[in-house]
Amino acid sequence: DNWPCVLFAMTGGFFLSLGNLSTQYAWAFVGLSVTEVVTSSITVVIGTSLNYFLDDRINNAKILFPGVGCFLIAVFLGSAVHYSNNVDNKAKLTALPDFYNDALG
Repeated sequence: DNWPCVLFAMTGGFFLSLGNLSTQYAWAFVGLSVTEVVTSSITVVIGTSLNYFLDDRINNAKILFPGVGCFLIAVFLGSAVHYSNNVDNKAKLTALPDFYNDALG
C-alpha cells in the first residue's frame, strides 16, 4: 500500500548491488588494503549524512559530523597511499636492469 517506501527500498537494493560490484572490481585493481578503507569510509560518510537528513535532523550535528569528517579524511589518505605506492612501484620497476625488463616482457 505504501509505494514510496517500496520504491525507496528497491532503489537502496540497486545501489547496494552496484556498491558490491564496484568493490569486487576495486579489489582486482588496487588491492584489499586500499579498497576496504575507502569503501568503508565512503559508506559511513554517505550513510550517516543521508540518515541525518532523512530523520529530520534529530541528531546533534556537532557530535555527528566531526566523526564523519574523520572518515572522509580516511578516504583521502587511503587514496594518497595508493597513489604513493603506485609511483614507488613504477620507480622500482624502471630501475631494474635491462635483462629483468626483457624477461618481464
